[in-house]
Amino acid sequence: MNNKNIIHLSNNQAECKISLFGGNLISYKPKSEKHDIFWLGDLNKFDNIQAIRGGIPVCWPRFAEEKLNNHFPRHGFARLSNWQIQNISVNEQKIEVSLYLPPNETYRAKISAILSLRITDTLEYSLETTNLSHEDFKFSEALHAYFNIGDRDKTIIKGLSGYRYQNSLDNKTYILEQDLTINNEFDGAFINHTNNIEIIDPIYNRTIIIEKHGSNSTIVWNPNRDLVEMSPGQYKSFVCIEPANQGDLFVTLPPQKKHIISMRIKIKH
Repeated sequence: MNNKNIIHLSNNQAECKISLFGGNLISYKPKSEKHDIFWLGDLNKFDNIQAIRGGIPVCWPRFAEEKLNNHFPRHGFARLSNWQIQNISVNEQKIEVSLYLPPNETYRAKISAILSLRITDTLEYSLETTNLSHEDFKFSEALHAYFNIGDRDKTIIKGLSGYRYQNSLDNKTYILEQDLTINNEFDGAFINHTNNIEIIDPIYNRTIIIEKHGSNSTIVWNPNRDLVEMSPGQYKSFVCIEPANQGDLFVTLPPQKKHIISMRIKIKH
């Protein structure tokens, strides 16, 4: 992965890799962990043209192929854009990074974004949107996190039980009756979900805890097959859990105002 657009930072607490193309945190590994917290497709090209599969792609200011902002690319333009370094600070206690995405002239989008990372023994991650126009801006967003797990079929996801979810595979709405395990294709948007989520991984012997803020829905996804960026069987070693505002829960941002969606990730053994 010899790419000048990828920044590698480390200290006594953790190490991380960030791609300026897409503003994508492609790796985060506390020094106490044997395995990375995030999954990354083995066959990514890192050509600064195609979106990176893995890490945390920034889906902004459009989620998937929603009708809202359908003049933007699928999942928006942030994951296909070159972000600018605003600040990098590293000492033995913490790593702090701030990246800036200016208004996009191609799509005449009078909005900007700041991506902020703070790494200690936990990861604090936030995306701030500013509306620079003189009228309301409506948008959807998702922090499309690919979490690295030992075996998808044996992983338990807590914190979603009792919530309604929209299944994008059949466009029907269901209620999750119990903790979620995935052993087939799954693509669901959990509605009005603001709770913490726990990924219990018996193979890597750890629990990944996701605390989210400024998010009214949570997407959970696994394709149950290898996509073009994946080596054989690699789909079984991740689950996407994404703090989001999408569907009917999009953001309406008044002129000159800011909106922040964030998550805090920590590991428990």
